[in-house]
Order: sequence, then structure tokens, then C-alpha cells
Amino acid sequence: MLRWLTQLRLAQKFILLGAITLVMIAFPSALYLKETVSDVRQAHRQAAGVPVLMALNMVMQHTQVHRGLSAGVLSGNQAMEQRRTGAREAVNQAIADTSALLTKTDAPAQEQERLHKWQQDWQALEQTVASGKIEAAESFARHTALVADLMLMNEELLAAYNLQSNADPANIALLQAALVQAPLLSEGVGQIRAMGTGFLTQAFLSVDDRGAFRALISQTSGQQKQAGRFIQRAMQLNPTYQQVLGEQVKKATVLLNESMGLAQNEVLEIDLLQYPAAEYFDKLTQAIESVNAVRISGAERLFVLMEAEAARQSKLLILLTGVQLALLAAAVGLTLLFVRSITRPLHHAVELALAVADGNLAGADEPTGRNEIGELIAAQQQMRSRLRPIVQQVRQGSDAVALASAEIAQGNQDLSGRTESQASALEQTAASMEQLSATVRQNADSAQEASRLTQSAHSIASQGGAMVTQMVQTMQGIHDSSRKVSDIIGVIDSIAFQTNILALNAAVEAARAGEQGRGFAVVASEVRSLAGRSAEAAREIKRLIDDSVQRVGDGNALAQQTGETMQEMVGAIQKVNTIVSAISNASQEQADGVVQVGDAITQMDQVTQQNAALVEEMAAAATSLHSRSQELVQAVAVFHLNEDGATPLPGRSRNSGQPLLK
Repeated sequence: MLRWLTQLRLAQKFILLGAITLVMIAFPSALYLKETVSDVRQAHRQAAGVPVLMALNMVMQHTQVHRGLSAGVLSGNQAMEQRRTGAREAVNQAIADTSALLTKTDAPAQEQERLHKWQQDWQALEQTVASGKIEAAESFARHTALVADLMLMNEELLAAYNLQSNADPANIALLQAALVQAPLLSEGVGQIRAMGTGFLTQAFLSVDDRGAFRALISQTSGQQKQAGRFIQRAMQLNPTYQQVLGEQVKKATVLLNESMGLAQNEVLEIDLLQYPAAEYFDKLTQAIESVNAVRISGAERLFVLMEAEAARQSKLLILLTGVQLALLAAAVGLTLLFVRSITRPLHHAVELALAVADGNLAGADEPTGRNEIGELIAAQQQMRSRLRPIVQQVRQGSDAVALASAEIAQGNQDLSGRTESQASALEQTAASMEQLSATVRQNADSAQEASRLTQSAHSIASQGGAMVTQMVQTMQGIHDSSRKVSDIIGVIDSIAFQTNILALNAAVEAARAGEQGRGFAVVASEVRSLAGRSAEAAREIKRLIDDSVQRVGDGNALAQQTGETMQEMVGAIQKVNTIVSAISNASQEQADGVVQVGDAITQMDQVTQQNAALVEEMAAAATSLHSRSQELVQAVAVFHLNEDGATPLPGRSRNSGQPLLK
């Protein structure tokens, strides 16, 4: 079963599922329609049965009239013969109408046969009454028997036309009042009319007849109350019945009460019967006709309602049938639309998948809805959109790899040749490095000798610096002594100046003293002259000493500069010594490095030889890579992009060539 289901197409599965659903819906729908059709038929049959019962009641009504008139005629009142003949014709016409309606409404055959037999009994009775060969009491009994047969037929026709199964309580009550209780009431009043007419015609009422008449009146009163209850119930349940039947019911009630009172007072409760039989007959006939009027109006109203109900149910049946057919058509249409809305997108999804499988990534993305299938197609379109740049990048990458592999192969070939040349150059470089190593060793020895000479010059310069420092110190002492002598000469100059002042003062004082002070003045003049020469000599000595101090200062400054120069020379020699030591060390290290470089070049020569072999292998690998990249380019060329001008492939099976979905 599962294997068979897996072989079915999706559309076939949907059709199968729709057919099962249709059967599931059709079965209860058919039952419902069958029940509804049955209800409609029953409603139409009920509506058709009302005229039949009305016609049958007319047969009963005219038979009752004929019974009363026959009682009067047979009791000796020949004035009623003509009216009896008219009643006979009315009965025959009512029988014909009833028979036609029974045939038209497809009444049960036994009911038609019973009516035919009843017609025969009626004709026999009517002929007997017409010939006057029957007593009034027997005529009454036979008429009553015929009416009883009609009453029984009435009940059977009620069942045959399903009139008592009506769903409306008001209709049931009216049906009981108009088609069941009213005929019984009419029959009771009719019997009172017939018996009373006979008693009044004979002007005699026996004791037995009086008792029977009393019982009949009592029974008829009970029937009146029963009919009244049904008619009142119908009018209460349906107010429209009150509007149609209210006045007729009141009139019938009044006439029935008067008729019951007339029969009670003028026949049953009086010893001498003097009331006119024809007037009595007419009075009770009016009461019966009022009851029949209520019965006919009620039956007609019931017929109208049943016809309307039958028409309503027919329209409802048509509407329901139309709605169900419309729903069925809509369901079929929607099912087809649903199937197409599922299979078409799936077909499109299969087309996309086959196109991608065939390498066709071209085509524009289209909106496909928000359902699950739309999401599937959107995902496939998104996959296609994402594959495009990937394939494009792979295609570009494969082209680049092919080009690069070709360039690598060519480069490896060039590299192989260059590596061989480099190996030869390295051999020459190794030989040159050996010569350079010897030269560097000689330079290192010379640098060491220069370092030793520099250290010796540094020692001599250090000693010269110390001697210059001592000379600077000596010059500084001379400079200080010269300054002290200069200061002493300044003191002498000051003393000579003061002596000169004192001598001048003494000369002034000698001049004041006159002759006494002339000798003192001469001495003062000599002293003054001597002081002047001392001051002049002191100034000359001071100039000489100042010049000596200046020269000593210059010598001191020169000695200081010489000392500083000697210090700088010592520092420079120290730096030269350091540099030469560094050069010596560097030369030694260079010599060692050159040896290492020589070793490295030797190793490089070996490595270069190995690289040459590896380059040859890389050239072979590059050639193989180029071949593989060409295969990759061919493989990627299977995919078609929008830039290639490709169109989407149709969604068909590559095995069968048929659409995967329909």
C-alpha cells in the first residue's frame, strides 16, 4: 500500500484525498437531503390531504342534512321531500369531488375502495328512503352508520396524509378542532336535529326515546366543550387564528347554545310537542352550518399554512441543494486551485533543482508566496543566488590558478636555470671569501698593532698632560706673586702721594713762617721732589709689573689652554685607542665572521644544489597543477550564469523527459 502511494503523483494523491473527503461529505449530505426531501413530500402530502378531508366532511355534512330531511319526510312531513332531493344531489356531488381528490392525491387504494363501497351503501339507502319503504328510525340508524363510516374514513385519511404529525402545536390544535372535533360535533348536532325533527313531526316522544335523546344532548355538549378547548388552544398558540376564526367561533357558540336550549326546552323537557319541525330543523341546521363554517375556515387556513410550509420547505430544499452544489463546485474548484497552487510551485522548484543540477544558475528571482512551498522556492532561489558569486569566484579562481600555475611552471624553469647559475656563482664566491678571509686576518693583525701603538701614545700624552698641569700650576703661582708685588707698588705709590701732600703742606707752612721756615721749605721741596720721583718710579714699576702680570696672566691662560688641549688630546688619544681597540676587535670578529660566511656560503652552495633538485621537482608539480587547473576550469565551465546569456532549463526528468509534476 505504501509503495503504491509513493508511486502516485502529488496531484493524484490530492485527487484521491479529495474523493475520499467528497464521499465523507456526500454520504451525510445525501442522508440530510433524503430526509429533507421526505419532509418536503410529507409537507406537500399534508397540504394535499386537507382538501380531501374537507371534501369528505362535505359528504358527511350533506349526509347529515339528508338524514334529518329523511327523518322528517318519513315521519310524514312531505314538504321536506324537495329539500331532501337537493341534499341527495349535494351528497352525490360531494362524493364525486372526494373521489377525484383521492385519485389526484394518490390516496391509498383501500380508502378509494372504501369510498366506492360507501357510495354503493349510500345509493341503496337513498333509494329506499325515496321509495318510502323504510321507517324513520331505521333510516336514522342507517344514515348514522354511514356517517360513522365517514368518521372512520376521516381518521384513516388523517393517518394516510400524516396530518397529525405536524410539528406546529397550533396547527395540531386547529387540525384537531377543524378535522376531528368539528365533524364529531356536527354529527352530534345533526343527530339531535334528525331525532328532534322526527319527534316534532310525530308530536310524540316515548320514554325510551326521551332517554336516548337526553344522552345524545349530553354527549353533544361534551363534544362542544372538547372542540371549544382545541379551537381556543389553537387561537392562543397562534394569534392569527383569533383574527380569522374568532367571530365565527363566537357565532357558532351562540347558535350551538341556542340549539341545545331549543332541543332541551322544546323537545326533551316538554310533554306536548308543538314546536314546528321545519323551524326546529332550520334552527339546528344554522347551528350545524356555523360549526361547518368554523370547520371550513379552519381547514382552509390550515391548508394555506400547510401550502406555505410546503412551499417554504421546497424553497429551502432547492436552496440547500443549490448551496450544497455550489459548495461542492467551490470545493472542487478550490481543490483544483489548491492542487495547482501546490503542484505548480513544486514543479517550479523541481525545475530550479534540475537547472542547478545541470549547472544552470541563470534566471531572475521571482516572488512565490509566503507558504512552505514558497519558502522552499525562495530558499532554492537564494541558494542559486548565493551559488552564482561562489561559482564566479571559483571560475575566476580556477582561471587565476591556471594562469598562476603556468607562470609558476615558467618561473620554476627560470628559477632552475638561475639556481644553477647561482650555484656556480656561489662556488666562485666561496673562493673569493677564502682570499677575503686571509686579507681580513692580516687587517686584524695590523689593527692589533695599531691598538698597541695607540696605547703607548696614550701613556706619553698622559705624562705630557700631567707636566702641563704642573706648569699651569706654577704659572698660576707666578701670576699670584705678581699681583701681590703690584699691590705693594700701589701702596708705595700711595705713600709717595701722601708724602707729596705732606711736603706741600710743609712748604705752605714754611712760606707762612717766612724766613724761619725757608730751610724747612727747601727740605719740604726736596722731599716733595723725591716723593714725586718715587711716585713716578712707583708708577713705572707698577706699569712694568702690570705688564708682567698681564703677560703672566696670558702665559697662565695659555698654559691653561695648553693643559686643556693636552687633556683633550689625552681624551682624543683615549678615544682613538678605544676606536682602534674596537676596530681590532671588529677586525677579529670580521675575520671570524668571514670564516663563518665562508662556511655559510659553502653550506649555501650545498643547499643551492639541493634547491636546484627541488626546483626541478616544483617544475614538475607546477606542470601537474596546471593540468589539474585546466580540468577545474572545464568543470566550472558547466555552470551557466546570467552573464553567459543562459536561460533556465525546463523542469523535466532527465530520465523520462516528462514533467515531474502535473
